[in-house]
Amino acid sequence: MTRVRIAVHRTVGEARLQAGVLEAAGLSVEVRGESLSPLSGEIPSTETWIELWLWPQDVEAARQLIAELEENREAASKEVTCPRCHEENPGNFELCWSCGLEFPSTLRPRLRAVP
Repeated sequence: MTRVRIAVHRTVGEARLQAGVLEAAGLSVEVRGESLSPLSGEIPSTETWIELWLWPQDVEAARQLIAELEENREAASKEVTCPRCHEENPGNFELCWSCGLEFPSTLRPRLRAVP
C-alpha cells in the first residue's frame, strides 16, 4: 500500500506544525522534502516545498482535522469585543484576556479538542 500526499507547505515550520497535530490525533505522517528546504533560492522554490504523506485509510480523518485547523485560524484572525470591558480579543479566545470573562458561545467559534 502506498501513501497519499495530503498537504504541501512552503516552510518546514508550517509542515511540522500540521504534522504534529495529525500525529497527536494518532495518524502516521511522513514528512518529505525537509532536506531540500535550505536550498531555497539555489533551486526552484517549488522543489523545496515540504510534503505530508499519509496512509490512504487516514486521509479523511486528516482532511477533517486540517479543515478544523483552518476554521480556528480564521477565527483567530477576527476580533471579538468583550461585552464587559470592551477589550479586543482574538476570535478563538474563550476568555477575555483582560478581565477573564467567559465569552458567550455565540461569540466563540466551535473548537474541538484534539485527542
